[in-house]
Amino acid sequence: MVVERRSQSEMLNNINKNKFIDQIQYLQSMFERVCVIVEKDREKTGDTSRMFRRTKCFDNLLTTLIGAGIRILFSSCQEETADLLKELSLVEQRKNVGIHVPTVVNSNKCEALQFYLTIPNVSYITALNMCHQFSSVKKMTNSSPQEISMCAQITRQKAEEIYRYIHYIFDIQMLPNGLNQSRLKSDV
Repeated sequence: MVVERRSQSEMLNNINKNKFIDQIQYLQSMFERVCVIVEKDREKTGDTSRMFRRTKCFDNLLTTLIGAGIRILFSSCQEETADLLKELSLVEQRKNVGIHVPTVVNSNKCEALQFYLTIPNVSYITALNMCHQFSSVKKMTNSSPQEISMCAQITRQKAEEIYRYIHYIFDIQMLPNGLNQSRLKSDV
């Protein structure tokens, strides 16, 4: 699970709407579950101009997020947001989907971590799980989607995506002519 925190004013701002939607789509590609916490803007004493007014655009955005499977939570202040984050982390622990590996890798695993992070849609946590569960990158590349799923703590579908990416057969004919010709000569 990943949590994105936004203020009400950010959610109301049409200019930032496309960036926000892009961010949510990116998070959906990286994580199984996405949660958005909408936090009430801080009020300055005597300032009534910042009164929150729901708009059709805001309601449509919320409806779209919910339709996309995004969990929406509302918070009145930073302290309440912190409490929500604490509760979400406790729920994750109860579901046994918390982070169960060290968040730092030793120096001999750094290159493997960097490699895993180059795989599309692999989050830092997934890469950490692969670093700690596979003795080498070669071991991971020789694993089945089921083994990748189990070791990386990801869904079978995500593991199959990783497997297909790692085992993609490159068509040498797709290279530009200069590179293609020199490659063919070096193979002879």
